[in-house]
Amino acid sequence: MANFNIEIKDNQKCEVFSTIFQHMKLFSDNINIFFKTDGISVQTMDNNRVSVIELLIPSTWFDRYELEEDVVIGIHTVLLFKILGTREKEQIIIIDYEGSNSDRLQIRFESDKSLFNKSFEVPLVDLDTEIMGIPEMEYEAEFTLPSAHFAGLVNQLKMFGDSMDIQCSEDEIVLYATSVDSGKMSVKIDIDDLNSFVIDEGGQIRLSYSLNNLYNMVQYHKLSANIDISLKADFPMKLRFNILGDTTAYISMYLAPKIMDE
Repeated sequence: MANFNIEIKDNQKCEVFSTIFQHMKLFSDNINIFFKTDGISVQTMDNNRVSVIELLIPSTWFDRYELEEDVVIGIHTVLLFKILGTREKEQIIIIDYEGSNSDRLQIRFESDKSLFNKSFEVPLVDLDTEIMGIPEMEYEAEFTLPSAHFAGLVNQLKMFGDSMDIQCSEDEIVLYATSVDSGKMSVKIDIDDLNSFVIDEGGQIRLSYSLNNLYNMVQYHKLSANIDISLKADFPMKLRFNILGDTTAYISMYLAPKIMDE
């Protein structure tokens, strides 16, 4: 069995790495983490099987990345959440795996300052999952806006309904949520207020998505200043966060649309 040793020393990257894997529990009880010579990746489907999350972090993103050969590690996400929650802000992250001890992953938080170093032996789980091939496609509309702004809108819309309906044209984007008890909230986004916007000529898109799922997805808004959103009728919405603005390190999420009432 292969051995590997990974270290993250930069404080901001440690915070980001912790955020990424702590939030994984919002989607799935267990995940496979693929440690490869060129970096780590995760692909998982949420428990309700309506969304897919893909993560890619290249080996160059880490301060140390030593890997003998590709390894797949299955981990319980709630346990990982608990472990990462014990890390102090000044502590670096060290992850070790010894092939001779293949049922445990070693995670350590260390600091030269007056903080107690912590170490964990993480039991692994055996997951029989297949990687889904998600084809590249031409979307009908693509736009970019500040991720914190979009997260705030999703949080507010969630108070007024279970679904976020989106209407997209060459002139504007409108988001709205409605329910019998709470009435209706609508948000008009002027195209000039977007960081970027592309739509098919004469395009008119109207789609609906679960706000519960979107709420979980936008919890990643602190990873990136901006969020890229791609839409196509009858296909999942694609959300992408480039981690700390690095286009080679990202989380992409795909959410299937809901059937809209005419």
